[in-house]
Amino acid sequence: MRTPIFVTAASIAAELHQAMLEAKGLALTAKNARALAVRAGSKTVGFKAITHFIDELASDIIRQSQYINGVSEKLSQQAVSLWRTSTASEKFYWISQQGSEHQESLSAAMKVCFEQRETLSGALQRGLRELEQQLEEGDKHIRTANLIATSSKVEASSAEEFRSQLEVIANNITDTADKIRAHLSKARSLLSQR
Repeated sequence: MRTPIFVTAASIAAELHQAMLEAKGLALTAKNARALAVRAGSKTVGFKAITHFIDELASDIIRQSQYINGVSEKLSQQAVSLWRTSTASEKFYWISQQGSEHQESLSAAMKVCFEQRETLSGALQRGLRELEQQLEEGDKHIRTANLIATSSKVEASSAEEFRSQLEVIANNITDTADKIRAHLSKARSLLSQR
């Protein structure tokens, strides 16, 4: 049995909420990296520039996760409305097939119900396409995070006594990016099951 779209949209919203929490952790990593770069001074000049990109990336991921969460919540509401309208449409159709004496009095309501179902169905399909596009955009952020992590590791290698601390930060970026990627993949998988 196929999972109702409103359940899928709510599950996607939950995955993206977790991705947003991970991105907030990435923002904290950026602050720690910046503090370490300031403390290390000229030994981490290259790393200092990278901290700006880490912070910007975290902000972008948080902002995008919040946006996608809003889209998912709206989709969930639209899906519930579509389910209700479809159920009502089925009942109207059943009544019309029964040759009921009240059929004529219901025709205006039936027409409105059928039109509303088509409108909601179209809006839901557009929302699902928007959600797919936003998830693809999230993948771009993760690729950027991996590039930043690689650059961080390169810069850490020349930071002498701060090397191990900077490597921890670079590994933290990689780990966080992997966790966010897992949440995005799960969201995409849920979306493809619809």
